[in-house]
Amino acid sequence: MDLVDRINNTRFLGKEFLTWLWFKSDTNEGLIKLNGDETVELWFDDKLVLAGVDAARDQNIIKTEAPTESAEAQTALLQRKKVSQAKLRIVAGQRAWSFTIAGDTLALSGVRIPAILTREEDDQLQERLYLIEELNNYLLALYRGFVELRLDKERWASELTAMRAWVHETRD
Repeated sequence: MDLVDRINNTRFLGKEFLTWLWFKSDTNEGLIKLNGDETVELWFDDKLVLAGVDAARDQNIIKTEAPTESAEAQTALLQRKKVSQAKLRIVAGQRAWSFTIAGDTLALSGVRIPAILTREEDDQLQERLYLIEELNNYLLALYRGFVELRLDKERWASELTAMRAWVHETRD
């Protein structure tokens, strides 16, 4: 199997990841534990796109302050749609990042980093790069946790049961 086939065969994982993040954020009041003892807050911001099997024709684009709480988003989950794009906010300590992430590729756009504290220009560039790397590390830790869970058949089956209950409990 060549690289293109492998990419196409695993493209669904990004949408599952974003939908799982919604589940984790919603059921844990925004708090998600990373590897070790570190915890971040993860919130869905003002844009959410949910898509069915035929994403070109069967999608819901929700632009509102709390898109995950909208009736349209809840109905889309009941229709087994998954998150195909979302604007997220990650808060760690006193720092907050916001960005849009695409489910198919996990590509980021519109990244906003925390305020720069350094006054020297050379140091500001270094601080910006550090803050981008920090965001990358948080996303990698979140994705790593998802993939480890997803590859464990027993744990994933349990998580899917909890997710289905969450969809029906909070969405009916």
